Amino acid sequence: MTGGFAFVAYPAEYRSLGVKTFVVQQDGTVFEKDLAPATEKVVTSMQIYEPGIFSTPPGDTGEVESRATKDAIKPAGSAAPSSTAVDGGAERSLVVLAKGSSIDGPRWLPFALVAAAIACVAYADYLVKGISLSYLYILPLIVSAILLPRRISFTLTLICVFLHDLLRPAYTSLQVRIADNLTALIGFGFAVAMTHNFAAQRNRLSELTRRQRDDLLKDVELAADVQRLFLPITEPLIPGFDIAGMMHPARGVGGDYYDYIPLPNSNLGLIIADVAGKGVAAALLMAATAAAVRVDANDPRRMSETIDRLNRELHGLSGGSRFVTMFLGELEIESRLLKYANCGHNPALLFRAANAEARWLFANCMPVGLFPILNCEPEQITLESGDVLVWYTDGLTEAENQAGEEFGRSKVFDIVRANGNAPAQEIVDLLYQAVINFSGRDTFDDDLTIMALKVEPAQGK
Repeated sequence: MTGGFAFVAYPAEYRSLGVKTFVVQQDGTVFEKDLAPATEKVVTSMQIYEPGIFSTPPGDTGEVESRATKDAIKPAGSAAPSSTAVDGGAERSLVVLAKGSSIDGPRWLPFALVAAAIACVAYADYLVKGISLSYLYILPLIVSAILLPRRISFTLTLICVFLHDLLRPAYTSLQVRIADNLTALIGFGFAVAMTHNFAAQRNRLSELTRRQRDDLLKDVELAADVQRLFLPITEPLIPGFDIAGMMHPARGVGGDYYDYIPLPNSNLGLIIADVAGKGVAAALLMAATAAAVRVDANDPRRMSETIDRLNRELHGLSGGSRFVTMFLGELEIESRLLKYANCGHNPALLFRAANAEARWLFANCMPVGLFPILNCEPEQITLESGDVLVWYTDGLTEAENQAGEEFGRSKVFDIVRANGNAPAQEIVDLLYQAVINFSGRDTFDDDLTIMALKVEPAQGK
């Protein structure tokens, strides 16, 4: 189904009489569709339905519906379980669980437990002849106020008052009997009413927290979509070079950034950056960094001037409380000359294919934005055929396994050396898969970004 939504209609005794599923398309056409056994899984999971309220079993919010009808509109709420059912528009059946209750198992179980507790108190009150134990009814009544609907709780309150009147020692006069029962009714009713109000307030707070959580998740998803706009959509097609990259944020949004930027002099700008910190705050500073880099790329200026300007802009934003480590490079396509500046970033790996040795391009500048003034002079190297240059953030080398050991730079070199003839994208994928296998998980404590540049053999060679 495309462009419509599905809903489930079920009778009061839906567990035994079956269900019907209707699909409404955008043009208003309604038709019945059998989604069994997925529909049966949805319905057997339902524990409450009231106008405007949809619910799913605790701990499985939205999963059952999405498996049954992937294109269906998924209810936003995850209200608490109950046993209310709809009988084709007729009267609703008896509600056994209060809204907001989080009790798993049979829906009659809380009622049975409360009734059994009241019976035990009544039996104890019957056995003890010299003193009334009616005050013990407070305990099961409070439990009923938490787990059961209001009308059932107050019904049980009246039953407890009746048992109190029936089983307590004989009264000396009718006035004393009336006063005692009235006192018990007021006391029991007050305890039940206060507990109900407390439970309702707790449920409202839980609902508010859930809605705020859902709104926050939507905002994070939107921020992740915006952040992806700053990342390259496709890899640049540069004659003689093969380039690839990827980023895996730790928290939906992150502070890592990489890009390939065409420069006015027909050269190619390469950048990988890591904002101090994680999460939304780091992502915001990352966006500012990406925007500043893009703006400066349009001006034909020396790399040292570009870094100085970035430093002044980022220091003005954070006042030195946050900083960015980055590896900034400018690749001359014709001469294969790479000018670079490593501003406090992880050392890049230059794998020389001619002798299968590694050269690490360590930091030669301070991180950007940490101090008001940053003097940085770039260095340069000439790339040769078959060379592989790998940039990364600390999320790669500092990933830990269960024993607390870090992935480390040596493993990066081993993987690149063993796969020096592979395309750049395959090298990136191999590094990412290797760190997953090493750590034993596909989620990380820090953002992880990898870039690879491979120099292809010159034409005719």
